[in-house]
Amino acid sequence: MREGQDLQQLSAPRRGHARRSVAGGCFVLCAALAPVFASSASASVTTPTPGTTIGWRATSADGSTVAGSPDISAPDANFTSADVGFGITGGPSIPSGSTITAVTSSTTAVISADATKTSKKVVFSIGFAPAGLYGWGAATEPDGSILLGDYWNFRIVHYEADGTPATPYVFTGDEGNGVGTNQAPFGLCVDPVTGNVFMTEGSLFDVNEYSSTGAFITSWGTTKAVYNVKFDYPSQCAVDPTSELLYISNQWGKSIVVLNPANPSAPAQFESPPTPNTIIQPRGLAFDSAGNLWIADEGHKRIDIYDASSGLNLDNPPNKKIPAPACDPSAPACSSTTFDMRGLAIDTGTNLAFVANGQGCYVQEFNADPTSSSYGAFLTNFNGVATGVSNCGTGNGQFEDGARDIAVDSNHHVWVGDLGDFRDQIFDESGTFLFAVPSPAAPPPTGGFNGPRGVTFDAAGNMYVTDMYNERIEEFSPNGSGGFAFTRQWGLRGDTPGSFNYPRLMCVDPATGYLIEADTDSSIVVAWDLTQSPPKVVWPAAGKSQGLVDPYGVACASNGTIYVANSNDKDVAVLNADGSPGTPAAIGTNLGFVRGIAIDPTDGSIWVDAGATNTVFHFATDGTELGTFTVPAGSTPFGIAIDANYIYIALSSKNDVAYYTRSWTLVGTFGGFGTTVGTMRTPQGLAFGPDGDLYVAEDNNERVSQWAVP
Repeated sequence: MREGQDLQQLSAPRRGHARRSVAGGCFVLCAALAPVFASSASASVTTPTPGTTIGWRATSADGSTVAGSPDISAPDANFTSADVGFGITGGPSIPSGSTITAVTSSTTAVISADATKTSKKVVFSIGFAPAGLYGWGAATEPDGSILLGDYWNFRIVHYEADGTPATPYVFTGDEGNGVGTNQAPFGLCVDPVTGNVFMTEGSLFDVNEYSSTGAFITSWGTTKAVYNVKFDYPSQCAVDPTSELLYISNQWGKSIVVLNPANPSAPAQFESPPTPNTIIQPRGLAFDSAGNLWIADEGHKRIDIYDASSGLNLDNPPNKKIPAPACDPSAPACSSTTFDMRGLAIDTGTNLAFVANGQGCYVQEFNADPTSSSYGAFLTNFNGVATGVSNCGTGNGQFEDGARDIAVDSNHHVWVGDLGDFRDQIFDESGTFLFAVPSPAAPPPTGGFNGPRGVTFDAAGNMYVTDMYNERIEEFSPNGSGGFAFTRQWGLRGDTPGSFNYPRLMCVDPATGYLIEADTDSSIVVAWDLTQSPPKVVWPAAGKSQGLVDPYGVACASNGTIYVANSNDKDVAVLNADGSPGTPAAIGTNLGFVRGIAIDPTDGSIWVDAGATNTVFHFATDGTELGTFTVPAGSTPFGIAIDANYIYIALSSKNDVAYYTRSWTLVGTFGGFGTTVGTMRTPQGLAFGPDGDLYVAEDNNERVSQWAVP
């Protein structure tokens, strides 16, 4: 799996294709009545008779109207017949026993009248809150305009060379897992002859081909592709301008895959020289003016060049190797350098090559003139920064988490993806910053989500949500009327404590009040002091050196012990309240890809689930296994929450939450696929709020829902 990806995403798209437009950070807090569980015989839910829904009203037991649409004589944008009557703006308090009525143009239909449930509001829904651009892949069109891979918006967008959006702006993008759809675009390349565009998808191990106008043509790969090619993480690509063969970096497969788009059914060629020159973790690819192929060989921390005059025979050693530039004399603190290459592009008109080097957040320039005696020599760093001096930051010319892919437009300007700052930056070829897109800047609006994963509460009742694809945590405080209001956010993308690299589940340590967060792709667990503004890091439990490998879930015991669902180490790591290894240091072995984890409030035991095997494990605090059970096949369990009555498990792929007795008997499920109140999509983290209700982070619905549970 590529970074940030969850197991269930391999089988289900993150959200539907139709999306609500969000602008300016203005969102609606939606609250509604609790859905009725199947086990509640007294409840009734009736869909309104077809017709134009113009409002709703709540009538108390004595017949008086206690709440309703702002104007029931006019259409209410927050309430449609498809909503089954639940769309209450502002979250008014509805007395127990009230009758909820949908008012339509043709009839008045009773929606629900359940005295045991109607006092509960269930949806805290702020809305989809993406950045305007998640700049990653980049490629140059034959006319010199630029295509950008808008990573977490699951699309390719198109800019003119002067930075204005092209028409149409969205070149292609149809999120899904089947033929003609796509996941996050990682690498982009263009056939300079036909204008056809190729997109690599690390999540699906697929490569898609599109026409010059963005129409899907075909695909190769392992996940519902037209042609089967056994990629192992196809990351970036380039098209030979002479042969029009497609070259693809097969990153984890330690090879370059060559395809012939003119004969798409022809067998793929997997090429790599024998050791010690085997290509290891190839990334960016580019052809220079002589047709020589440059390969960013990240595993060897060098650029390999294969000469066209030698037939581009990748089964032989490279004709030239370029190491990372040495420390500059003006950086005395620099002792060594390396490559962390994320992008590579060559301007064949000026014979200059550009490399995005995450080590130091550089864009580095090299001589790409095949006739020059200094062919391959390092020339300069962009933004006037000496090698060995960091260029990381959020200012113009800096990169918050290292640069991403690169392309050169018809003005010989260099476009560089700046994923962490939600933009692409544009430079001249001397390295001077010119401008950025989008303009004005469009970071994620506050108070909304793009991939919520975890939810938890502190002792004061404040709610915290990990907004994973926006690399932040958001805090919401009780608003005094049963809902929540956005309070603050913090976070930047990064791979060190204090930044986020796909944060997932959380808990609040009752012994210290610290927020404990699993920062999955950094392989660390971090404690945050919430009394500070912004919250400050108290300690990190360092990664693989302490046995943490891609932790997903955390659970906080009353004595300060922290239990970690240590996904890729297939166990439960145990930490003390200060982040040091606990006793025992780990619980369980070969549990599988564990994710959800919770403490049983009745006895302090630990429950943890493994998504790939649909297994739930139960352990005592000393590590003794107390038993296991399985949830239905294909459920992909995620979060767990436990109260005095039941164990609640998010069944992500089933779009349900199931609840079990402690003797592993299934009592029931609730939810079901949908966007309306009483349904859910890809539930993730679970937590009980101070009101005793269950809160569910719904990835594909971009919301946190609140449920009255048995």
